Amino acid sequence: QRGALYGRGVARRMRVSVALPLAVTAAVATLFCSSYILGETNWSKASRVSVIMLPMSPDAHHPTPPNGGLADAAAAAALATPEDVVRTSAATAISVTPAASAAHSPPPPASTASPPSPPVVGCKRQVELPLVGAPFPASEYSGSFLVARRTPGRTADETRALLKTMLGLAALLGRSVVLPVEVCACTIPEDGAAGTCTGQGPPPFDCPLAVPLDPAAWTADTAGDFRVPPVKPARFLTGTLPDDFVRSHVRVLLPDGMDDSEVAHALRGYKDTRWLEIDNAATAFCGWDTRMPGNPAKMSSFLTVTDHLLSVAGASPAALHPCTHYRGGTGEVVQFTNLGQSCDRHIVLASEDKLPAAVRALPKGSDLMVTFATGSVATMALNWVRTTQAAGVSALLIGALDQSMMDACDQNQLPCILIEGGAVTAALQQRKAGNVRSDPALYPKMSVLKVGFYRELLTFGYNVWACDADAVFMRDPRPLMSTGGYVHADVAIATDCIDVPGDTRSPLLHCDFNTGLVYLRSKPATIEFAERWRETVANAKEHRIRDQAAFNMLTKVRRPEPLSIDGARVPRVFTVTAGTDGSPFNMAVLPLSRFLNGHTFFVQHAHTLPDAQPALSVHMTYQFAEGRSFAYGKRQRLREHGLWLVDRDDYYNGKYVTVSAASATLPYKPMGPTIDSREAVAYHLAEAKHRNQVIRTLLGIGKALGREVILPRMLCYCDFMWKEMKSCRVGGAESMRLPFDCPMDHVLNTPSFFGEFVDGQEGPNPLGVGVREPAFLSNPRVPAATKNSTAAVSLAGQRGLTDGRIRELLAPYADAGVLVLDGAVGAFCGFDDPAAHKRFVDLTGEMLHYRRTPFCTMEGSDDAPLFSQCCSPRKPGDKFFPCVHGFDPPDPLPACSAAR
Repeated sequence: QRGALYGRGVARRMRVSVALPLAVTAAVATLFCSSYILGETNWSKASRVSVIMLPMSPDAHHPTPPNGGLADAAAAAALATPEDVVRTSAATAISVTPAASAAHSPPPPASTASPPSPPVVGCKRQVELPLVGAPFPASEYSGSFLVARRTPGRTADETRALLKTMLGLAALLGRSVVLPVEVCACTIPEDGAAGTCTGQGPPPFDCPLAVPLDPAAWTADTAGDFRVPPVKPARFLTGTLPDDFVRSHVRVLLPDGMDDSEVAHALRGYKDTRWLEIDNAATAFCGWDTRMPGNPAKMSSFLTVTDHLLSVAGASPAALHPCTHYRGGTGEVVQFTNLGQSCDRHIVLASEDKLPAAVRALPKGSDLMVTFATGSVATMALNWVRTTQAAGVSALLIGALDQSMMDACDQNQLPCILIEGGAVTAALQQRKAGNVRSDPALYPKMSVLKVGFYRELLTFGYNVWACDADAVFMRDPRPLMSTGGYVHADVAIATDCIDVPGDTRSPLLHCDFNTGLVYLRSKPATIEFAERWRETVANAKEHRIRDQAAFNMLTKVRRPEPLSIDGARVPRVFTVTAGTDGSPFNMAVLPLSRFLNGHTFFVQHAHTLPDAQPALSVHMTYQFAEGRSFAYGKRQRLREHGLWLVDRDDYYNGKYVTVSAASATLPYKPMGPTIDSREAVAYHLAEAKHRNQVIRTLLGIGKALGREVILPRMLCYCDFMWKEMKSCRVGGAESMRLPFDCPMDHVLNTPSFFGEFVDGQEGPNPLGVGVREPAFLSNPRVPAATKNSTAAVSLAGQRGLTDGRIRELLAPYADAGVLVLDGAVGAFCGFDDPAAHKRFVDLTGEMLHYRRTPFCTMEGSDDAPLFSQCCSPRKPGDKFFPCVHGFDPPDPLPACSAAR
C-alpha cells in the first residue's frame, strides 16, 4: 500500500512511534532558535505557513489542518526530510517530501482539534491491476511510452484508425506505443473489474485479436523510411509497476486533427513524462504536414507501412482525422491530469491565530481583499492597498513573498503575512530580474502558494477577493455579491474578453477567465475547488500552466451550464465542476462593463461611453511595457488615469515644460468603423513621427533648463495588438472609437523613460530628465502654486537653437512653474558641448525608437482565415495577413543656425 498515512485510520495501519514527541520537541526548539538567530522574534506580525507535499494512496484520507499553535509547524517539519525543511521567520516551515512507503511514513501530529477527515480531493492515481500473463522485467519500463485512454465500444475500423494514430504519434515523439486494449478479443482488467485475458496470443499482441490483423506483419522488418516504433501489448500496464513509472503517468487531451509540428509544439513540456496517456487519441493526429519540405515523403512512407500493418481483407485503409491546422499551427494541450501525482497534496498550513489583528477581528463570512507581492513590486502592492482603501474597503491582506516585501509592509503599517517557500524563496532571493513574471520556471510555483493560501483563508470562514496587485479598485465591489443572482455564486471571475456590448447581452465564455480578480465564497464546494486548483498548478508539466490556465482547465472541462432556479434563468451565473469529477458549484462571470481590463479601460475607454455604469475595478492586462525590474507600463497607465496614489511629494513639486494642445498632435481625424486599416495606419505613423519630434524637443529643452517634461497628448489611430485587425480594430472591439488617447506603452519605449529599481528605489533615467504623464496637471496633488504659475511661450519662427540659446531665450520665464511652448518643433537643434550632444542624440534615439509588433491587417489578405499567421505564411501555400511596419528611428535633429 503506497502513500503517507496522514489522517483517520492511521492507527489501524501503523504503530505510533515514540519518536513523535522527540521530533516535535526538536522541531519546536529548532524553530525558536532559528527565529532568535534571524532576529525574527515578533511572532504577531506574520502568519505561520507550512507547505508540504504528502504522497497518498487512492483511498487515504487527510485532515483539515489544525489552525493554531507552534506544534502545527513543528509537526509539519517532522514530516520532512532534513534537507527539505526550511525554517523561516514567524515559524514558517515549508517542505516538499517525496513519495515514501508506509513503513517509513512518520505518524501524524496528534491534535484533538482536527475535524473529521475528508477524502483526498482529486486523487486519481491508477490502482494496481491484476497481472495478466508473465510479468515484465522492471528494466522494460525504463523508457517512455504512449498510451491511448480506454474508450468502450469501438468498432474494428475505429480501432484500426486508433492504431494508425498511435503509431504515428509514437514515431513522431520517439516513444514506445502500448497497444490499446480494444485490439484484444478478451478484456484487460480495469479499476474494480476483472479481466479475461491470460497473456496468451500472438506477439506483439499477447491476446486473441478482436481485429483480424496479421501478426506476422507486425514482427517482420518493414520497408521504407518510416520505422515502426517499439510496441508493447496492452497487458504491459498490469501487475506491479515500478513506482517511479507510475508517478510519471500523465493524461492529456489534444485538439483534434493536429499535424506533426503542432503535436510536437503542444507536447514540448512532456518529454520527461514516461507514461503519457492521450485522451480521445483517435482524433488527435492527422499526420505529417505535406506542405513542408521533406514531409510528403515521410507521410507517404508512414501510410505505406501502417496501411500494410492494419490491412484487413475487404476493408478500406484506416483513416486519420482530417487536419484542422489548429489556431494557426501552435496548438496547446487542452486538458491534462497528472495521474501519477494526483494523490500528492501541496498543503499550505496557516495558523489563524497568527493572522494580523485587523484580519482576525473580522466576523466570519466577511469579504477579505487579498493580494501577493515580492519586494520588487512593493510600490504596486502599496498602490493596490491605497486604491482599495480609497474605494472604501479596509478589510485587506497582503501575502509577502519575500522579506523585502515584509519590510515594506512594516514601514507602511500594512496588514501582511510573510509566506516563504523553501527553494522558491531561495530562487526569489537569487533571481536576476526584479519582475518575477519574467521567470517562467519560478512564477508557476508562486501560484501554488497563492492558491493554497486562498484555500486556507476560506477554511477560516473568510470570503476571498483574490486580486493581482495590478488589479485596482475605483469603487467597493463587495455589495455586488449580495445582490441579484450573485448571491447564488460560490465563485465569481473576471474575463479577458474585450467585447463589452457582447458581454452585456450574455457572458462570453470563449475567452479566458482571468484569475487576476476572482471572488471565492467560503463554502465546502469552493474549498474543494481551491484544493483542486492548487494541485492542478502544482502538478503541471508545462510552465504556461499557472493559476489562470489551471482555473480555465478546471472550469471549462465541461461547458458551464446556465443556472436556473424554479425555472428562471439566473443572469450571469453558471454551474460548473472542478475538473471532470469534482463537485459542482455556481460560478458568476463578472460584468466586463464594470470589471474592466487593460483593453476595455485604457484603449476602448468603455467606462466613458454614454450610459456606462460606474467602473468598479480595472486590471492592467493587454499592456506592452514589462520592464526588467518593474512594470513601468502598468504604473504609467495608472498615473495617466489618476489611479497611482503612491508617488512621493517631490514627484509633484518640480518645475515643468510641455507644449500647447495645438502643438501636441496633428489635426484630429476621426476614423469610422469601415476605414481601411492601411489608411488608418498611415495617419497613425504620421502622428507618431510628429510625436517623436515634439518629445525630442521637450527632452532637449527640459535638459537645458533643468525642468521635468510633461508629455504631450498622445493619440492612436490604430489599435496595438499581436493579431489581425480590420479597420484598425481587433475582433471584439469593432465598435471602439478611433482615435483614442493611447497609453504610453502603445507608442513609446516606456521603460527607457524611467530609471532602474535598485533595492526597491527607482533611480533617474539615463538622460537625467524626468517625465510626467499628459494629464499630470489635473492631479489634485500638484500644488496650486505650480498650476497657477504657467507661462505660455511661442517659439514660432525660432529654428536651430542650441541649449545655450534656449537658456537665453527662456531666461525671463525662469520662475514659472510650468512652461507651455507653442511651435516648438524644429526650435531645438542640440547641445553646444559635442560630448553632451552625442549622448543626447544616442539616448533619445533609443528612447524614441519603438521596436514593436507590426500592424497586422485583414485588408489585403486575400480572405485569409482567422488565426492565420501575420506578416508571412506559416507554411508554403498558407494565406496570411499582411503587415505594415512603422515606428522607425526618430528623424535627425534640425541643423543649428549657429555653430555649437
